[in-house]
Amino acid sequence: MYPSHELQTRPQSPFTPDPSPERPNKAGKMTVESVCEGLKISTDTYHFLMECYFANMTTYSLFKPHSIESKLPQMRSRAEAEALIAAMFSFSARFDGGHDFAGRTEDCPAPNYFAHIASSQLDRALNECGDMTPPLWVLQACILVTFYQLTRSVRSRSWRALGSCIRLAYDMQLHIVDANHDREAAAEGRIDLKKWSAQEERRRAWWAIWEMDVFASTIRRLPTAIDWAQNMTLLPVHDHYWFNDLFQNSTFLVHDINLRWKCLAKSGNNSPRAWFIVINSLMRNTQLIVYPPGSAMQSPYERRAESSQADLDIMANCLYCTVVSLPPELSYSGETLDFHTRGSPRDINPRQYHCDKYSLHLMTQLARFMFYHHKVSAQAPWVRPTGEEQANESNATTSEWSNYISAADEIVTAIRNSSKDHYKYVNPFLMNCVWFAAAAQCACKVFGPATFDKRVADSNLALLRLTVERFITFWGSADTLKSKLARMEQGLKSLMAKENGESAPKQEPSSATRHESSASQPSFTPQSTETLPVPYQTPGTDQSMPYTAVDPGDPDASQGLMSNPYDFTQPFLMPDVSGFLSGPTEYFPYGLEELLMYGSAPGQQLPAQAPT
Repeated sequence: MYPSHELQTRPQSPFTPDPSPERPNKAGKMTVESVCEGLKISTDTYHFLMECYFANMTTYSLFKPHSIESKLPQMRSRAEAEALIAAMFSFSARFDGGHDFAGRTEDCPAPNYFAHIASSQLDRALNECGDMTPPLWVLQACILVTFYQLTRSVRSRSWRALGSCIRLAYDMQLHIVDANHDREAAAEGRIDLKKWSAQEERRRAWWAIWEMDVFASTIRRLPTAIDWAQNMTLLPVHDHYWFNDLFQNSTFLVHDINLRWKCLAKSGNNSPRAWFIVINSLMRNTQLIVYPPGSAMQSPYERRAESSQADLDIMANCLYCTVVSLPPELSYSGETLDFHTRGSPRDINPRQYHCDKYSLHLMTQLARFMFYHHKVSAQAPWVRPTGEEQANESNATTSEWSNYISAADEIVTAIRNSSKDHYKYVNPFLMNCVWFAAAAQCACKVFGPATFDKRVADSNLALLRLTVERFITFWGSADTLKSKLARMEQGLKSLMAKENGESAPKQEPSSATRHESSASQPSFTPQSTETLPVPYQTPGTDQSMPYTAVDPGDPDASQGLMSNPYDFTQPFLMPDVSGFLSGPTEYFPYGLEELLMYGSAPGQQLPAQAPT
């Protein structure tokens, strides 16, 4: 017995129709017209943006096509309706007329207009719920609001929003949707289709939150908020079955990594989203092996000594088996991905199909990065051992570099064979996979093996950098990533020069980074309106430590940015202890930030040789 504060015990596997009869309707029946009036848009704009949403939303399939209008009469308040519709339009407004912001019509507001309404109305809707569990559409609005914020940055605001989203999902018991799953009945097709379809909508909401949790936690290198050990919700099925109310069996995301691909393949579920979740889970598990808590304070060689090679071999085998077990239609083999739209509303979106292949391929490469990144970083000239030990490791080093760069090259190939505007139609979180590939090419260009063609690495780096910039421009993401590759390259070159006894090369800021560099100078005046210095101070901390510059125009700027520059609970955190970088605080991929730190920090001593 537990001192539960609930008035009554909830069922083990929840299936509660929305809305709850205990919540009175405060605004009468909601209609398209009333929503348009609240959002201050025309009905033509409403229908256009709704069509744009279903034509272009490939990241999450939360709704059946043309199902939104049937939800409106069930909603109990204007806040619920406007929160959901505005959250959807914060995404689809990017596609006004097939153009980005520059081609926007006067009648269609910008995405941030809808995002602001969605956020404020979502807060109102949750306040109206009080202690009652919110209906599913409120959670769906919360998912889309969080998605919008995460595309901008994985900082405090979006991190908090994600936490609220996860708590809402737990409150609705979406983690145990299939706790009473009858395997025999499912295998024989003895299923209540109406109930199964309604539960599938809940499953998709849950797994969308799960994906955002993995993404944000990976970027910030922090624990996930969702407990994978208490996840009794089946993986989502293919859109074709759900859209047409056709039952399809599925499976759980089992804890044993060796069984995940086997269970999914055995279930017959060929959903690209289910396979993506499995590969995503392997990527996350690999990260936890290579970078356990506290590992960022160790040298690359110390980390490698403690990483379990046996566990990594098992993970590599699981990834291989998962990839070769993919349904043939989901495997990417270098073909062209044009991301065309669908022919009719009931068809599966070809744009969705190409996005699925692209997403699966890039997530596979990200998992491969996790296998080899720390090994490659440990082979930097200013870290690796010298003499006989270095010669003995040359073959292994070349193999590790080959696998590492191969993953980056695979991403280059996928981008090169995709339509020039594919960045509009894929999951914006994949921009971080592209950035990883760019960082790999940068590392290869600076200290890769002599057998690697540095001209190709430089060309690939230019392609990947351009792709990242286009992602950022379209999705409104934090533009700091634009210049970080250049600053990272400069930092690595400086360490190479130091290793060779040469003077550090001078960096000429490009036009893309000139403004940001000027905003990050070490001296500030009270009259400056670009950035304001925020000193970091804790007992026992040297006050000469570099501070974090806060942009007062950034809505995410807060006191939370005043973090310890050596706090490696934050992702890719690299304190500028030597002054060879232009920014006061840098974020780099796993491994490279330690290379910069241990190669430049005063008083840091690297091990003379690799630990045995």
